Amino acid sequence: MSQNQESHQNNRQEKRASIEALLFATNGMTLSEISARTGIKVEEVESILDELEADYNSNERGIHITLDGDLWKMSIKPGITLQVKDLLPPELPSSLTKTLAIIAAKKPIKQSTVVKIRGNKAYDHIKKLQKLGFVVSSKNANTLLLDVTQKFFDYFRINEGDFKAKINLSKDVAEKLETLDNETELPSSNELISEEDEQLNESKNL
Repeated sequence: MSQNQESHQNNRQEKRASIEALLFATNGMTLSEISARTGIKVEEVESILDELEADYNSNERGIHITLDGDLWKMSIKPGITLQVKDLLPPELPSSLTKTLAIIAAKKPIKQSTVVKIRGNKAYDHIKKLQKLGFVVSSKNANTLLLDVTQKFFDYFRINEGDFKAKINLSKDVAEKLETLDNETELPSSNELISEEDEQLNESKNL
């Protein structure tokens, strides 16, 4: 084997390793996402994925690589899943995932804002997400301030630095968030009562 051929083979192996690591660290990526992350041309990414798919789908491995829609994923083979089912993280219902995505996208976010977007069902979602350890809350005036925990990043296998780029909110939710961001919040009834009391006390002291 010539030096050029050996160099080309090593480069190919490095690219395979990079793509393999991305699939392991995420819940799935598209060809364009892998290409953008690695700097490898889409055509070569597809070629490498075909190779990896053939390698991992052999009977000797417990993990396989599949194409689900436009997402390439690495997962446990169906026949082996039962043996490790109790070790896998719980599957979150889509309703909880949507509420969690809103909290993560705008963290920290007021509970009242989440409720405005998701409706009263959000109260139950937030309680469940807190119980599961994905969300924490702190008191903020007349509502709660919500944030995600480290478990959120571990569960979805993403880094805190770039997680917002991976959260895809629906267009209507994104528009609602933008509208709420631009709204001027009205004072609460308690705040109004406090202001009236202060004005009354001032008039008595005159």
